[in-house]
Amino acid sequence: MSVVLVRAGGLLCALPLGSVVETLRSPPVVPVAGTPAWVKGVAVIRGAMVAVVDLGIMLGSGFGDSMQARLVTLRVGSRVVALAVDSVVGVREFERSVLSEVPPMLSQAHPEVLTAVGMLDRELLMELDGSRIISEQELDRLEASR
Repeated sequence: MSVVLVRAGGLLCALPLGSVVETLRSPPVVPVAGTPAWVKGVAVIRGAMVAVVDLGIMLGSGFGDSMQARLVTLRVGSRVVALAVDSVVGVREFERSVLSEVPPMLSQAHPEVLTAVGMLDRELLMELDGSRIISEQELDRLEASR
């Protein structure tokens, strides 16, 4: 399986390569009132308004280094969403057997996003379903507020 490895709030996360559009430096992000704390706001990327999600905050690991933040854009249905991460580690291939089912204690934390956990180079690895990072309703609300 091919993934893009990122660090967000001290966590190592794997995003399926098939859902990743691109990685880039973070352009200016405009906050949007009334959104969850993990939604940083919106940014103009390739001429389009894109919702920016702080992956570290969303996963509960705290704030990353927003001055050094990188963005990973993902396809979510017919839309594109950007994840603000501390760093992009790179593309990596590994066997699916490296991952296992999410333990019951963790399954309550973002069951729609966290799909598997494992160890990679002696470090906890969290596999995320990038296509489910943000709901269609939340995207509609962000688009309506711009």
